[in-house]
Amino acid sequence: MHREPSTPHIRQEDPAAILPGDFDALFHGEARTGSFSRVARTVDPALPPEAEPFSFLCADLLHHIGTELALEEGEVLADLGCGRGGPGLWLARAAHADLVGIDFSPVAVDQARQRAAAYEMNSTAHFVVNDLTTTGLPHASVAAAVSIDALQYAGDRAAAAREARRILRPGGRLVVTGWHPLSPGDPRLPERHRHSDWPAVLHAAGFTAVHCHARPAWSDTYQNIYRVALQLGDPGPDTTLAGLQSEARRRLPTAHLLRRAAVTAVSG
Repeated sequence: MHREPSTPHIRQEDPAAILPGDFDALFHGEARTGSFSRVARTVDPALPPEAEPFSFLCADLLHHIGTELALEEGEVLADLGCGRGGPGLWLARAAHADLVGIDFSPVAVDQARQRAAAYEMNSTAHFVVNDLTTTGLPHASVAAAVSIDALQYAGDRAAAAREARRILRPGGRLVVTGWHPLSPGDPRLPERHRHSDWPAVLHAAGFTAVHCHARPAWSDTYQNIYRVALQLGDPGPDTTLAGLQSEARRRLPTAHLLRRAAVTAVSG
């Protein structure tokens, strides 16, 4: 589900709930054009092309996530809100680990299954349709979990965090990426992010050793993806680029009020 604060093509400013069908259209569009991935690689040519991100990733953030997960060969990584699967597949392959991806969009899960073949991971990567609060995975069944810009879309963030802790084995590591407001409660920001505090959410869910990391380059990538998308001009029939440009016009004026963050926590 790897998307940013507002989700392009979804015209409501901050919908109370985002449905799988909303994302299905986005994933169909990206599969046709690859526009978001191309823009991201233009901003950061070091980003592995096979990761094909559908989120505001740069190579530095992707490698940071891999380091924080500390996966070992043969362990199982859960990608919570896996979207089209690219970053999770890249992380698992780099560590010679197995992968299980969860997403509420059937289109995303179908695309992720297809992409597993390109990674030669058909036997070690599995994707299922489910909700972040009820993944269906067994208790203490994964060594590590990652959620790239996805937990923000859970209807109940606290429940999603508790579910992540439930599926992690004791000592397992979770990495969550998202955005924090520089000034909590800032009314200029989308409602979804005015009070975001992922360390507090994870602490409340029973995680320990919670650490928040933020680097200026991560926030720069977020803003520069918007800028490059706008510089491309008329999108023509490319609905993915058109949606990203529309989002950029809405979000760039306040993007500097958000801090791109990656939060690492340990399951007790």
